[in-house]
Amino acid sequence: MLGRLRSSFTAVAVAFGAAGVFACSDRSEVTAPTDRPEVASGGAQGPDLRAALAAKARYSNQLLKQQGVAGIAVGLGRAGNAVVKVYLMRPGAASVAKSLDGVPVETEVTGEFRAVLPSAQPGEVVNPRARFERPVPIGVSAGNLNDLLYLHAFCTTGTLGARLKGANGAYYGLSNNHVFAVENLAQKDDPIIQPGQADQRCRATDADQIGTLETFIPLNFGSGTNVVDAAAALVSTATVDNQTPSNGYGRPSARTDEATLGMKVQKYGRTTSLTHGTVTGINANVKIRYSRGIATFLDQVIITGTNGDFSNSGDSGSLIVTENSRNPVGLLFAGSTTRTIGNPIDAVLSELGEELGTTLTVE
Repeated sequence: MLGRLRSSFTAVAVAFGAAGVFACSDRSEVTAPTDRPEVASGGAQGPDLRAALAAKARYSNQLLKQQGVAGIAVGLGRAGNAVVKVYLMRPGAASVAKSLDGVPVETEVTGEFRAVLPSAQPGEVVNPRARFERPVPIGVSAGNLNDLLYLHAFCTTGTLGARLKGANGAYYGLSNNHVFAVENLAQKDDPIIQPGQADQRCRATDADQIGTLETFIPLNFGSGTNVVDAAAALVSTATVDNQTPSNGYGRPSARTDEATLGMKVQKYGRTTSLTHGTVTGINANVKIRYSRGIATFLDQVIITGTNGDFSNSGDSGSLIVTENSRNPVGLLFAGSTTRTIGNPIDAVLSELGEELGTTLTVE
């Protein structure tokens, strides 16, 4: 999301950071995983998603070309049946068929999906998020010390999502590209700080450093496609801890899980702290607005908050985990006023690990 705030933070859909995790014990109410679309978890019969997945794949590009379509996913209909969900930027924004190859279509007005961070101008009074003693917990304000140099007129902040450990023995802090790497503008070894610049009136210093930018997955704007909005900072156990503050979910599990429809999830982020939600869309293809342009993402996870918003501006980079077992399932990076979008966590770990030349696990 790309709103730029001047004197206060607004409630815009998140797009700069979050992730999620799921556990076996959390899957009693979910629909079939994508590798077994005819069966729900635990062996119970569930809605067969195969026809919906095929219809979504066949018509996704055609639908996304319509200006008023924000995204398309596979979900559950009002009757609990498999449907293709089409997300609209406003009521009546696009012409959508009632069914695709015999699969029912349901439209939801979500507004535009954005990757937005809270921002501030130098010297402006804002509501700062706390500076934590080192090692800092996960789920708190963080960012790139040099973002004001790259953005010129304003600074931003997002969320430190998790601490990762590489098979090479190194530790990494996880967040979004647009949080740590400023939408491809940052340089390797840039200082990563806590709190982020916007929570320090754009006056952060080297004393706030918790690590250095090690790598990021470049964002493709325009005609290219993306799967993850992710970046990793080189950190240590002395600067970054592996659990949330005391009012959060605690320490995430090292075991990741695939998002499934109906899965209960939670996240802890810089703006809205601990929130709970449900996976309502999988295999989603969505258009995301950034400050540098529109980026198309494939195979994303859609989450609806349980009681109000699941996320807001500044929660980008948050880890999304399952409700009971705290298994990571996604990295929060974007959303609208009604929905949150996460990258599949396995894709995040795989792509960053390939860049780093090692295998990564959530610690």
